[in-house]
Amino acid sequence: MSSNLLRVFVRFALFFEPISPRFISFWLRRRLKDWKDKGLISDYKVTTERTGKFHYKILLDLELSEQQVEWVLDDTLLRIFGGFGR
Repeated sequence: MSSNLLRVFVRFALFFEPISPRFISFWLRRRLKDWKDKGLISDYKVTTERTGKFHYKILLDLELSEQQVEWVLDDTLLRIFGGFGR
């Protein structure tokens, strides 16, 4: 029974794989719009290209103010180096 279910999932994935870049772009735009509405970023642009089967090229352009860059760097540095002090 599980092998039949696996076949169905594989066929489903193969059927929708060529249109995946649209769904990827849609999801990223929704997430980035939320960030823009919260003031975490100033603007954004997303482009997703299919380069091969299950391979995608995602181009993401972010526009950030100086304060937003500081927030991103502070958050990134805390995540990277935060565990060393423990």
